[in-house]
Parts: sequence; C-alpha cells; structure tokens
Amino acid sequence: MAKVSKGQLGTVVLATACAAAGLLTIWPTVQSLVGIWTTDDLKSMGMAVPLVCYLLIMRAWRAVDWECEGSWWGVALLAATAAMVFLRNQMLLIVTIRKHWLLEIPPLPLVAVLYAAAMVLLFGGKRLLRAAWFPVVLMGTVIPVPQSFSTRVDLPLQHASATVARAWAHLLGQPLTQDKLRLMFTPEFGMFIAPGCNGIRGAVTLGLAAVVVSYLYRFRWYIYAPVVTGAVLLGYLFNFLRLCLLVVYYKLALPYPWMQHHAKMADYGIGGCLFACALAIFFAAANTLRGDLAASEAVTGPASEASQAEGEPQPVLPGKVLARVAAVLLMAAIFGADMLHQDRLEAAWEASQAQPLLPGRVGAYTLQRTWNETQFGVLVYTWGDYAGPSAGGGVGEHVMLGVSPQTVHDAEVCHLARGEDPTWHGQIVVQTAGGQVDLTAATYNDGATQELEASTVCDHGACRQYSGATRQVTLIYARPHRGLPLEAGELRPIPVMLKVESLDTMTPASVMEPRLAATLVSFLKGANLLSLTEPYARQ
Repeated sequence: MAKVSKGQLGTVVLATACAAAGLLTIWPTVQSLVGIWTTDDLKSMGMAVPLVCYLLIMRAWRAVDWECEGSWWGVALLAATAAMVFLRNQMLLIVTIRKHWLLEIPPLPLVAVLYAAAMVLLFGGKRLLRAAWFPVVLMGTVIPVPQSFSTRVDLPLQHASATVARAWAHLLGQPLTQDKLRLMFTPEFGMFIAPGCNGIRGAVTLGLAAVVVSYLYRFRWYIYAPVVTGAVLLGYLFNFLRLCLLVVYYKLALPYPWMQHHAKMADYGIGGCLFACALAIFFAAANTLRGDLAASEAVTGPASEASQAEGEPQPVLPGKVLARVAAVLLMAAIFGADMLHQDRLEAAWEASQAQPLLPGRVGAYTLQRTWNETQFGVLVYTWGDYAGPSAGGGVGEHVMLGVSPQTVHDAEVCHLARGEDPTWHGQIVVQTAGGQVDLTAATYNDGATQELEASTVCDHGACRQYSGATRQVTLIYARPHRGLPLEAGELRPIPVMLKVESLDTMTPASVMEPRLAATLVSFLKGANLLSLTEPYARQ
C-alpha cells in the first residue's frame, strides 16, 4: 500500500472538515439521532456507526490511492437531501402499515445513507462509491432496530429471560415471589427482569460487529450469513448465562448484606466478563474461517494492492474539488444561519412572553383545571379540562383540550410507538366558530377507559390534518408551514389535540366512537381554534 503524502493527508483533513461542516445541512436529523441515542438504551449503540463507517470509507479511499476525481452529483445529492430534511422539519408525513409499522418520511437512516453517499461522490466520485458501498449502506444502521422491533421481539424476550432465570432459581431450591418479571429472594432483596435484561443489546452489538468483520474478512455469502446469525445467537446465549450466574450471586448474597449492596456492580461485572468472552469466541471462530480462505485472499488482495501502489499518485486538491467544497460550505452556512436565526427568535419569544393561558370558556363549556404534560423535560402539551352543561344543570360531559408549543407532534404516532393500537381510526370534519376544522381521530381502549383522541395543526389561517387510511396502510400528514430558510415574520404551526373519555370499556368502538364524537363536535361548535392558538404561534 502506498504511503500517504502530505498533500493526500491534507485532502483527508479537508474532506473530514467538509463532512463535519456539511452536517449543518441536515442538522434536524443529527439532533433527532442524538436524542434517540441518548434516551433509548437499545438504540444507543447506533452512535458508534458513523465513526465505524468513516474509518471504513477512509480505508476504501486509501485502496483507490486517495483519488480525488469527485463529481458534482455529490453536491446535487447533498442539496436534495438537505431539501428533504428541511421539508421534513416543516411538516408531518408518516406512513403506518397495518397499525404495527410506522415510517416517517424521509426516514432518519435513509438521510444518513444519502449524506454519506453525497460526501463520497463529492470527493472520490463513482469509483470511490463502488469501493465504499458497504460503509455507505451501513450508515442505515444508525438506528439499529426499529421501534416495532421492541414490541414484537424485545418484550417477548424479556419474558423468556425471566422464565429462564426463574427456572434456574427453582433448580437451586430458591423460593421466589409470584410476579413473573420480579424475582424477589427476600421482601427487600431481588431483581427485576427489565427489557434491557433480555440480551437484545449484546446480540445486536455482536451482530453488527459480525457484519463489519465479515466484510473486512471478505467472507462469501454462505459464510457471511452463518457468522452473523451465530454472533446474534451467541449474544443471547451468554445473556442467559449471565442471568443464571446473577441468580447464583443473589443466592450467595442472602446471608451477607454487603454483597447485597453490591448486586448492581456484580451484574455489570458478570455481564462485562461474559461479553468479553463472547467477543473472544466470535473472533476466534472468524479468524479460523479466515484462515481457511487465506489462499484465495492471497491471490485477490495483495495483487490488487501492489498494482495500486505502483501506479502514479492521483492529483491532490484540483480546482473542481475546491469548488465543490465551497458549494457545500455555502449550503452549510445558509442552513446553519437559518437555524441560529430561528433559535434566537424562539429564545426571544420565550423570554419576552408569559406562558399563554387557555380561555376560561369555550362556547358552553367551562374550564375546570389546567396542567402541563412534559417528556424528557420538554413541554409537550398545555392541557385544559372543560366541562359542559348537563340536562339537570350540573356538570356534563368533559372534553380535554391540549395545545402544544412543539411545531410537529402527532398523537397517534406516539401511541403506535408505545405499541398501543387504535380500535378505530378515521377523519372528522367539524364546522366551528372559526371555520372548518379537519381532524385525524382514533379511539383507544386500555381496559380502564375508552377514549377518542382527535388532533389537528393550526397554521396559515386553517386547522387541518389528514389521514388517508386503508385496511393495510395509513398516511398521516400536515402541510408545510414555512418558506425558504431565513424567512421570518410568520406564525408557527401549533398542534392541537382533543380527548373525550368514557369509563365504559365494554361497548364496541363502532358504537362508542359516534357517542364520543358527538361530544367533541358539540365542544368545537363554540370554539375558534385559530384565535385560541394565536398567542402560542407568535414568534
């Protein structure tokens, strides 16, 4: 392999700096990914994927002798990706499939793949893209597992892990409580088999490592597939072993309070040692398989590298490359300035204005109480409970009205992400005091209450949100609300959600939905959602 000259090193540094600055063009996606990595333990391993892909791309670039014959198609692809992200940040467009899989358009992994492909094309052109196809595609694992995976696979594995640990404890002669997921050795000392205890993180980590190692070792598909599958199964196997050893530790710790106080550290220690053992077994097996293929690699690998080393060094930093870099930096400056501009406007608005209050009356309905709903320290909704008049003069039906300061929020998507399927889904159109309102509505039944939830987005003089549904696919969308970057002076969109609840959980949704919808329509006839949300919408 040819040595890296100072000029080529400068090219690598420039490409790295350009790729880092170009992240400003897709900054909302970067923020979303960081939020997912830092709040979801199962997806936290995705933060290592960009670094691994970067190193693999550098490896592929070195294999083509740091060729800098890039293409303007990289700039075009980056511009298209930035436009998609900008539009995604200004609207709501989500597809759900059979109420089990939900997909926001464009998906975050797709944005990551397109961004990596754009940067590869920009500096190395089609030749580098062919050489680095694997790390570019691997960027799609920035979210290692989809949300539906948690409900369909993660939770059943949690119960399986608890069953194995409980059976092992019984074999050791240790009586336990009746809770299926809580193994209490004494009233004060025991363990809870949480979703994170089912081995899925170790299995996914080993699986991703197997994918990368199999690529580096040039395994053929008939070796590639068993290696990856075996790595995943190895992760699960060692997790079951970890739970069994932890049960042994808990049994030994019963007469020793000091051991009970260190049970958490013992869990970390046992898990870390077993994961290291699993890695050692995996790499030992992979190296053995690689040794079996050494003859073929000796023919294909070193020969190609020697031919590259004997070739003439490619031109470094031609004028076209600098022009493409300038185009990327210009886009980054435009989108970065827009984000700073919006952040300053929102900060000034929040500092200068008190929190708007919900009206005391909406038509014939009277405000009973208010509260704030927060998630991860962020205000999601300001809620008001409105009671209507009853036939006897007392308090009648209740309607809860929520106004969100977040520009994009959809209630049904949140339910689907938590694995809660609607019992009915449809569109409701209501003539209100402020004009026609289009709402996406769904009913839910948790066994304690049955409720109708309806949501809309008030923007550009109208409140509208649509959901085109079939038996298999549902499309949830709201229109874009802003124009070009740096455009100011407009009102921001405000999501609104309404809830009507009933304690009757036995009546079918087909019968209950019209009853709840009638209460909702009665409330909205006296409401003007545009004027109600205007204080929240002003920057």
